Amino acid sequence: MPLKKIFTVGERATYKIAQQVSQDLNVEALAKIRIADAINIERSGISNAEYTYALKAHFDVLLTRENLPVLAIEFDGPGHDKKHDDLKNSLCDRFGLPLVRVGMIHLNSKNFEDSAVHFLIHQLFCVDDFLEDFADDPYETYDPYMLISIPGKDRQSPFAYADRWRGRLKKRFQEHLHLFADDIRLDYAYGLLQFGVCRGAWVRDDLQVRAFCGQSVGAGKFILGTAELSFQVFGMTGLRREYFLNVSEFVMGLAAAEMYELAIAFLEGDASGVVHSRQIKTKIAEWENEGFKLRMCLNLPGD
Repeated sequence: MPLKKIFTVGERATYKIAQQVSQDLNVEALAKIRIADAINIERSGISNAEYTYALKAHFDVLLTRENLPVLAIEFDGPGHDKKHDDLKNSLCDRFGLPLVRVGMIHLNSKNFEDSAVHFLIHQLFCVDDFLEDFADDPYETYDPYMLISIPGKDRQSPFAYADRWRGRLKKRFQEHLHLFADDIRLDYAYGLLQFGVCRGAWVRDDLQVRAFCGQSVGAGKFILGTAELSFQVFGMTGLRREYFLNVSEFVMGLAAAEMYELAIAFLEGDASGVVHSRQIKTKIAEWENEGFKLRMCLNLPGD
């Protein structure tokens, strides 16, 4: 067959997400753009290997604004050549072009309508808008959870994923109050699920995030969901990189999604997702022994 497919399955899915989000952000999503057509390598001082590679290789997806590249996305499927990947990463670092590497796990990790790929694209533009407005204000720190509205999202607080998962349980908990211990039952009767929350996120090397989200059933016990997701980011430095890597809220949402499923099972008579607060403390200790450091927390056991 003389013709070949342009995309792998993962590349096509990534490109379709980029097209969807680009319509909301007033940018353009392009595919299979040669590196040398996105960055100016002439007389740049790069090595011969980098120069040759830039002439031959391409970005899977490139987002542009006003005809200038703003974000490259690579889908890392089977068979990727690490040597070539390192060259691409190095070029993006040198020329300051943000590059995010994603895989099937980022396509499949979802909070409602958003995959991790959706979130990461929105995140870059939210960070850049924030820095434009508040870069010189030492009292303002970027937190996606605190964003009330963003372009392309028709709901308030679009990144408060864990809150949305918990909100889905409000009515169900009210209908099953007999399953909860006395110390939490009245709160849930009034729909105050926020009083039974236990959650936290830990980060290792900035790029690997673990999170848990628990909902109390009373008497020191919680329905507990956990999640983990890693990221590869290049071409960003300083506050831009720091803020972009503030992805704990998305991973927290994944943990809350698992908590939601376990909570539904609990209401139907399956308590296998219920743990004691001591077990949560043990899990935290295990994560910290593995080198994870606390990034954010709310009502941890013993607080």
